[in-house]
Amino acid sequence: MTANLTGKKVLITAAAQDIGQASALAFARAGAIVHATDINADALAVLAKEPGISTHILNVLETDAVSTLVAEI
Repeated sequence: MTANLTGKKVLITAAAQDIGQASALAFARAGAIVHATDINADALAVLAKEPGISTHILNVLETDAVSTLVAEI
């Protein structure tokens, strides 16, 4: 079964590789608006090329940065 997530917003942390990257791609393919975050800018750049995905450099240990990003999206 394929989920239709058109118009839904998703925030994924640690999205630059492995399960995070696979999740970001799967959500985008299902139509979600994906905000992919990671501290690794080089690895995150791969996702920036994918339709439906916007990338953000983010250290989740910085609570102010997390709050700011959530408010923006």
